[in-house]
Amino acid sequence: MPASRAIHYTLQNDLGVDNNISVTLGKVYCGVVGGIKRHEFAVLGPAVNLSARLLSMQNHPGLLINNDVRREAMKWGTFLSFPPMIAKGYADPVSVFQPMTATEARWGRVNPMFVGRKNEIGRSCQIAQDIATMKGESKMFFVWGETGAGKSDFLVQAIASMRKRLATMKKSVIVTRNVGNDGDALVPFR
Repeated sequence: MPASRAIHYTLQNDLGVDNNISVTLGKVYCGVVGGIKRHEFAVLGPAVNLSARLLSMQNHPGLLINNDVRREAMKWGTFLSFPPMIAKGYADPVSVFQPMTATEARWGRVNPMFVGRKNEIGRSCQIAQDIATMKGESKMFFVWGETGAGKSDFLVQAIASMRKRLATMKKSVIVTRNVGNDGDALVPFR
């Protein structure tokens, strides 16, 4: 679970590559398949097929797991449950979950009822748009304030707005975030 999370978030947040990963658990055949003239290395089996079915799920959030993985990975965080999906080759609907760290469960969700900071979010989006279109010099901004002032909530909303605006421009943008020190480990931004 930690490896798949690291791969997904590194591709998504650090490199700006949209990706979907589905993780299942089960016995598989792993080896060379084919004849002497044409062959390939493959992984085959029901767990691989189920993973492919999860990948094709509509509105895939980026990282999905089945119930077998959830049971084994309980120590890695919490899990957001999705409606069970009907998967080809399975008689019963398959339980589907999105793994979330404790930090993600607490922080980082866009709040549709977010109020205020409209000017600041608009300015942040304009800076991102200027950088994406290479207008002017490179720019960056810092957000600082007292504990509990709403910096993280503001950044969650601002980043979501930036991504929306830049997606309409068909621009590929990398938005990074970093935790400054161990004392801020529960806060995804610094």
